[in-house]
Amino acid sequence: MRIILSILIFLVFFSVSAQLDQHAQPQQRNISKTLSKAEKDAANLYTKVLPAVVTIFTRSQVATNTGVKESGGLGSGVLISGDCHILTAAHVVAGNSEIVVKTLDGKMRKATVLFSEQSADIALLKLTVPDASLTHATLGDSNALAVGQNIYAIGSPYGMEHSFSSGIISAFRGFDKIYDGTVKVEFIQTDAAINSGNSGGPLFNSEGNVVGIASSILTVSGGFQGIGMAVSINTAKDILAFENRPWMGIDGILLQKEDFALVFNSALEGGVIIQSIAKGSPAKKAGLRAGYIKSTINGREMLLGGDIVTSINDHKTCHTDCLLAARTDMLDKETLAVTYVRAGKTYTTTLDVSETRRNFLITN
Repeated sequence: MRIILSILIFLVFFSVSAQLDQHAQPQQRNISKTLSKAEKDAANLYTKVLPAVVTIFTRSQVATNTGVKESGGLGSGVLISGDCHILTAAHVVAGNSEIVVKTLDGKMRKATVLFSEQSADIALLKLTVPDASLTHATLGDSNALAVGQNIYAIGSPYGMEHSFSSGIISAFRGFDKIYDGTVKVEFIQTDAAINSGNSGGPLFNSEGNVVGIASSILTVSGGFQGIGMAVSINTAKDILAFENRPWMGIDGILLQKEDFALVFNSALEGGVIIQSIAKGSPAKKAGLRAGYIKSTINGREMLLGGDIVTSINDHKTCHTDCLLAARTDMLDKETLAVTYVRAGKTYTTTLDVSETRRNFLITN
């Protein structure tokens, strides 16, 4: 009984504290002369980069047995341009109907998604009403990082805004993730504390440059256990630079002929099973559908029930080489002809990608 009562008191306290914290500003303190050089450097770094870090509040509608209910979410992000572009994690804003960003001055500002790539967990937002007075961070070079060097994270773990943690780079991980058939997704492993609410927040090097975006934690208990992951900033740069290639807004998993024959008893030569589709993307506007049935195929978790893309501009999506050929053919196209299978029937649609061929990394 005492344990239950203690838990209830904690939940009430945490809920009230979280609400109060949404309006609290970080207390300004003078840096003591008694601090060591390393402590002074860390304190100065925090003061320097904090104005660029934001808290992201999301709202979405979730279907339940009793009807549609509203659900709220929390994450972090970082301003990266004078035009008020914000870099965050894709899962922070996925499927949300409303996104509100809280800046350091306490103002709540609406934002929209410009770009989202689920497979790399990277998203780019922009404030609906830009504010030139806001401070933005500088993007660094994650290729210049080394295992063992110091790294710093700022975010809103469990709603506790402006939280600062530090650690070292523990390793670099690839997890065999490939985006668009050509961009290798790299993750930075760190022991800096990254918890729920930190997602999408920046990792800084000692110079105050953004070198990663907090993505996820490997955990058993649900809390931080010394292993945090962040998408390297160079991965984000590669994915967001679309001057020579369009963005369709599809997150998919490539299955080959053997998979379709064994699992689906299908004669398809291969295809991309759509996992998710970004809101407002060319794929969404064209009416393509994402999967919704959780399944595991050959040890890989995926969502079935969505459309299966079998060709792009007459290039079959049967294996990686096919995807590379399709991408080469996309370079100068304003529209893409996409053939897909839905409920056993084959359809063709056209994606208008004319407005997506640009570099999203505008850093004024």
